[in-house]
Amino acid sequence: MIGEAEPFTRTVKVLDSYDRGALVRVNETGREGWISLAHADLSPASRLHVLTLPTEVAREAGLL
Repeated sequence: MIGEAEPFTRTVKVLDSYDRGALVRVNETGREGWISLAHADLSPASRLHVLTLPTEVAREAGLL
């Protein structure tokens, strides 16, 4: 769609989580932030996870 930003997709380590959110650390940058699982796709990939969420949500969480 026009004006739609590319999704934020990174490899992350889950540091803490609860039923609706997770504290993650971006593997490439070391940035950490709490994310709402309602806005994210968090897929396991061995010890790390692949996180995909809207760029604006990633920015608000401090991951960008």
